[in-house]
Amino acid sequence: MSSSVASDFETPSPSRGRGAERVAILAAKLLVTGACFWYVSRQIDWRQVLSAIPLLDFRWTALAILVVMLQIPLLGLRWGNIVDALAARDGPVTRVDMIAATAVGMFFAQVLPSIAGEGVRAWLLVRLGSDWRNAVTSAVIDRGVGVGLLIVLGFVVLLLPSGLAALGGYRDVVLVVYSALILAGALGLLLAPKIVPSLARWRYSRWLATLAADVRRVLLGSKGPVILSIGCLIHALTIVVVWSVGRAQGLALPLADAAVLFTIMIGVVLIPISIGGWGLRELAVISLLGSYGVAPERALLFSVCFGLAVAAGSLPGALAWLLYPFGPRGAP
Repeated sequence: MSSSVASDFETPSPSRGRGAERVAILAAKLLVTGACFWYVSRQIDWRQVLSAIPLLDFRWTALAILVVMLQIPLLGLRWGNIVDALAARDGPVTRVDMIAATAVGMFFAQVLPSIAGEGVRAWLLVRLGSDWRNAVTSAVIDRGVGVGLLIVLGFVVLLLPSGLAALGGYRDVVLVVYSALILAGALGLLLAPKIVPSLARWRYSRWLATLAADVRRVLLGSKGPVILSIGCLIHALTIVVVWSVGRAQGLALPLADAAVLFTIMIGVVLIPISIGGWGLRELAVISLLGSYGVAPERALLFSVCFGLAVAAGSLPGALAWLLYPFGPRGAP
């Protein structure tokens, strides 16, 4: 046996180590999701949940799914404008390409951890002719824009006259946290020209300096207002999805209450300790709606219906993955 072959048996390769780490992380997320649903199951009567399913008005559910599908081209347009702001889009890459790649990424984010969806988007953009650096940077900035706008909208929503906005007495704490995050983000954008040179001097922070410069160029450039406007519209449509799911169950939620639910449900999904936010979202919704007088069974069905509506709305991404010809348009 040669020494190179022997070394393969003696020392695991870095790729194997990373693969084992990913499996461990996935297993941990599955464990958290299962534990959350186990805890929820102890609080509800499953017979009541099952008996409520035939009473759903599926016309409202269909509207929710349709609105989710309408978000796909908007997400693609927002990402496309970010790529344009980075001056990273080659001529052959069209808006249709960006929308198709977004649809695929959205689909994979429903069946795999959300970070996988971002990775798929970046990989498809590379296949369409971009380089890896710009593909990854644009996907990270696009994700950051969505999260940043969620925090800003969450701050505004919690100031609305809604019974749910009290958050069980924790509203002031959440407002303080949101205010700090918004202030930190604004200062980061304004002070980026002074911070970037310092970060660029160090090897391990050079990537952060480059990212900070790119974020400033995207958000404060000519494409910034369009990117932020599309992002706000996407979040507004998600509030409509929440409201429609409530109507399907006969919950006449005011838009202000639907907006609070949107802030909590999407915010919880962003916490990367469960699969797609499943389990954590159900715990948050049951707790929040319980203080509003909604039975745990109805709150659970509400949260599950929302998750299923988003999953169903992402199915065009599966068709795009199977049928759309991803690849450099200039290739022979």
